[in-house]
Amino acid sequence: MAKQIELWGVKDPNISAQLALAYTLDLFQREAGLDVTCKFIVSGTTMADDVLQAEKAPCAFIQTPITALRLHEKGFKTKIVAPLADVAGAQQVIIRESSGIKSPADLKGKQVAIAHGAAVFLALQNMAKDCNVDLESMRFVDLLPEDQLEAFKEGKVDVIASWEPWTTKALIMGGNFYFSGKRSEIPGIEGDINWLINQSCLIVPEETLQTHAECVIAILNVLRKATELINHHHDKILVPLAEFFGISRVELMLAMQKNHYSMAVTNLFRLGILGFRDHLYESGEISSKFPEHELYDLSYLKQIDSTLIFLEETFPKEITILEKNGIYYRDDFWIKTEAGARLKVLLADDSRFVRASLKQAIQNIGGEIIAEATTGSEAIEKFAFLRPNVITMDLTMPGISGLEAIKILLQIDPSITIVVISGTDLQEVREEVFNLGVKMFITKPFEPMQVASLLQHGSVAAA
Repeated sequence: MAKQIELWGVKDPNISAQLALAYTLDLFQREAGLDVTCKFIVSGTTMADDVLQAEKAPCAFIQTPITALRLHEKGFKTKIVAPLADVAGAQQVIIRESSGIKSPADLKGKQVAIAHGAAVFLALQNMAKDCNVDLESMRFVDLLPEDQLEAFKEGKVDVIASWEPWTTKALIMGGNFYFSGKRSEIPGIEGDINWLINQSCLIVPEETLQTHAECVIAILNVLRKATELINHHHDKILVPLAEFFGISRVELMLAMQKNHYSMAVTNLFRLGILGFRDHLYESGEISSKFPEHELYDLSYLKQIDSTLIFLEETFPKEITILEKNGIYYRDDFWIKTEAGARLKVLLADDSRFVRASLKQAIQNIGGEIIAEATTGSEAIEKFAFLRPNVITMDLTMPGISGLEAIKILLQIDPSITIVVISGTDLQEVREEVFNLGVKMFITKPFEPMQVASLLQHGSVAAA
């Protein structure tokens, strides 16, 4: 192993809690015999530039996939080797009480303070898709978190889109929580949502993987130990972490309880990485959609605990897919119904706006909404009992993901007609769900009557 290893993180309990705990408790030496030095930079969106400008690059670092993608674009090749925490709940939008913002439409013309390149922008984007709001109608102001707070305090901005612990500070100033990547308090759509997939990850330069693979495995083992301490000995880690991050234990608890610290790899891991890749490509920050195999490598995590990996490989099938205005469907698409019976539909989406618009459109063509579901598990339960002709399925609902729910539903009834409706418009994911057996894939935002018309014309009465 290397004589000395340098690891980087950020001074942020959302992203770097495990690294900070391992550092403060000397777990690298005690658990793995590693001589590790740690550098914690200011929490923000600058780590890619800091890595590129460093005299010597770190052995590994902890950040979200955006950093890895930006480095990839600059020719600094890395691999994401493990997730560490789901931090989407700590990415939040806070509004001024006097801003007059109630419905999402009220965001039009408002000043929104956000750091350029921040992941929370995707939460705003997905909210806009679900709520049919023009994102370009908002006035974005590029500010780092500390400057956002100052502008918020002085009344220069109506909204801050930031992350913990800065968002809690904004609440203390009199702001109101509006939504996060995981939860909404928007009037009329209060509850769990999934407008952002954002995970902190261990990112390793390819040079490190080639020369010190054994160190990477040892680091993963230490971070797994730190994850266990956070999840099962919460009372013992609060004091050292609060002191390290320079915040009170209350602020630390408020920040950390919004995150889920886990190294388990699910389909959301893929969706998050590919979603950021396509977002950065569409915004012109990266020049190509890098192939999936270039972005992450789970073989090192598999060596320490294969039970942490829940991704399943799907095999390509000979399927012809047609596309019309963002709606993709199989050329053999049809829905079997009983002669003379109405089309019966189960709507599974955590967005009330999406369910309401689809419900109206399907009723307009004479169809019947027999049930609605807001989670994957609820969709499975209601389908098993009601057996609709069609089930619409969002991919990123809370709890069981849409992809996992689709697999279970097709095990229950391989002939079921599943229509995916998602803001996640990724070619790899479309191919995967069609290979699984999905009949139609609709990207948000969409025209409800166009969807209803396709469902109507795809219905074939059984003799």
